[in-house]
Amino acid sequence: MKSFERFLRQHRLLCVAYESVRYGWHKICPISTPTPVWYGFDKRPSQMAIEKMPLDHDWYHINRSLYRHEHIYYNLQNALRVNPKVKGIAFVFFMGIGDYLYTTPIWEKLKEQFPHIPFYAYVGGQFDRNNSPLVGKLLEENPHFEKIFYFKGTRHPLIWKNYDYCEVFSKVPADFLVIPVYYEYSVRTSHRVYSLFETFGLSVPQEVPAPQMYFPKEVAPVVQFYLEQIRQGAQDKKRIVFLQLDSRSSSYTYPYVRELANGLIAQGYYVISVTKGGPVENSAYLELDIKKLAINQTWQLLYLLKKEYSVYVVAVNSVFWAASAGLDLKNLGLQHWIDKKVHNLWYPNIEVVTNYVYPLLPRDKQIIAPPESFTPYNRKMVNYKPEWIIRWFKEKFER
Repeated sequence: MKSFERFLRQHRLLCVAYESVRYGWHKICPISTPTPVWYGFDKRPSQMAIEKMPLDHDWYHINRSLYRHEHIYYNLQNALRVNPKVKGIAFVFFMGIGDYLYTTPIWEKLKEQFPHIPFYAYVGGQFDRNNSPLVGKLLEENPHFEKIFYFKGTRHPLIWKNYDYCEVFSKVPADFLVIPVYYEYSVRTSHRVYSLFETFGLSVPQEVPAPQMYFPKEVAPVVQFYLEQIRQGAQDKKRIVFLQLDSRSSSYTYPYVRELANGLIAQGYYVISVTKGGPVENSAYLELDIKKLAINQTWQLLYLLKKEYSVYVVAVNSVFWAASAGLDLKNLGLQHWIDKKVHNLWYPNIEVVTNYVYPLLPRDKQIIAPPESFTPYNRKMVNYKPEWIIRWFKEKFER
């Protein structure tokens, strides 16, 4: 069966046909069958991965409201109670950096429940539309994980949850429980973080907790170098705007970085950007070299700057939506395409610029863009005009 699934992954059309038939069959005959999504995660702990955990104690259950987007919920308390051989938990990550940030509030809660159980992290080791191996670098700073490993996995060409992490089983120690880290992402989900709390059987907090940021005690030389460079350039300015105007997941890059940066500089701001295309020579502008800075170092740089300046963020819907919440920075968030699930990703620090009214986002946190304020980028996306972005920025953050 596994070789058949691997064959399907290499042929998208066959994969689409297979998943469609599988979905249709289970709509006609709603019977309980093994699903290819989880790759036998319930066969741990066992040296040879052949002994199944007891199922009659309900340590997990799968929701198949829509079969192709089924979701799993865990009860780790039951898992440890019914099988005393469990010596640790191997959490499997196949996700992007922003996706990981949404998970960070749950690890402290889980560690409180299981203080003597080691947590190992297994991270997908290659870049693709869904995954970034840089998640492993962030996990190395997370105090709740004892060890970090990488595995070679492949993403499903159709279903983002259905990736192959079979190699993990060859790396996980005997008697460790394997737990893929997933979240629900649908219109019905109130927030991605709430979904994660529910997935792991944790009490859902009244307010969505912000991402947890962990930095090394010693400031890296490259962070110190940029910090001094910014201090010199921003001597007569007290306000800094950080720009992140590209998104790997949507393959989008804002085309007017130079015009936007120059406009903000004219308003008295010092501008930092991780998106290329800004002013070539301007003492009030700095483009960070992301090849020199690790993503966590970029966040630490903003964390340190916040102690000395008023720091703001202008970012398209990508990793810095979550990062700005973790750093508690006001963010003018540019929603550059219509995503009816955007409320899953939103935090109260974000003022959302949008050309579509989202009924599940607070209305006072939406800036509805008139047609004259943007131009079409393609059939799905838009480019907001820089003069309008500056206008909205001033209205929201200069009151």
